This record gives sequence, C-alpha cells and structure tokens, in this order.
Amino acid sequence: MTVITANNKQDGATRRRRTAKLDGPHPIDVHVGSRVRHRRAMLGLNQTELALKVGVTFQSIQKYERGSNRVSASRLQEIAEVLGVSVNHFFEGLVPAGAAPEACAAPAESLTSQEIRDLNATFALIKDKTVRQAVLQLLKRVAGIPAFDSAAVSLPSLNL
Repeated sequence: MTVITANNKQDGATRRRRTAKLDGPHPIDVHVGSRVRHRRAMLGLNQTELALKVGVTFQSIQKYERGSNRVSASRLQEIAEVLGVSVNHFFEGLVPAGAAPEACAAPAESLTSQEIRDLNATFALIKDKTVRQAVLQLLKRVAGIPAFDSAAVSLPSLNL
C-alpha cells in the first residue's frame, strides 16, 4: 500500500495525508452530522421523512449523521432549509483546533432522541405563551445560562 504524503510548508516536515479509510470520519463531518441528527430529532422527523424532503435516500441521511459521508455545501443548504435553521447552526459548538473538547461540548449531545421528542411535545402542549416563556427562562437558569433577567419575566399565577 502506498501512503500519500504532503509537505507541511510550516516546518518542512513530511506527514501522512488524512484519509477516511485509515483515520475514520473527519471530526468536523461527525460534528455536522450530529447537529443534523439533533435538529431532526427536535422537530420530530425520522430519517425517512427528512430524506424525502431533501430528495435523498434515508441511508444517505444515516451516513451524513454518522459523518461517514461528507455533506456537500448545496445539500447542507437544503437540509438547513428543511430543518428551519441557518447553515451556521451545524457548525455551532465546533471545537477549535487545540481546545479542550469538554470546554466546547454542546450539552444537548447527551440527550437521547426520545428525550428530545418528549421535551418538545410536552413543551408544545403549553398553550399560554407567558407560561412557555417562564418555563424556558427557568430551564435556562437551571442550565446555568447567565442571560436570565428575572425583571423581564413575570411569572403567571398557576392555580394548581
């Protein structure tokens, strides 16, 4: 087997070129795929439904979500439109080169698809917009998001 090398112009050293076969999926492709999977699950879509809307097979969506197939720019734009987000959404939380992964990890990555669907469905059942906003602010505060402004949120009286 012949190993392709590339000349690193910064220090003059020769290094092996990264390949999916030897090194596995690129971490950026895995990250983008996990963001696609997360957003799809939040909307309650399965892989087949997303595939039909984008015009690919569900196997393609599976491969995109695992990072084993790289998503082209045009396909990523189509997926973003179907999922109602900007293309930038798929790159949010990406670990910068040299940074500690745990410092940049998205907390939602640990949620299961079922938890996301349950949370989404239950939240959607709250009819009162003021109550929904109060619940959202409470969740943000519990999660440690500092943008909580208690003066801006007036909690409705919940006669339970």
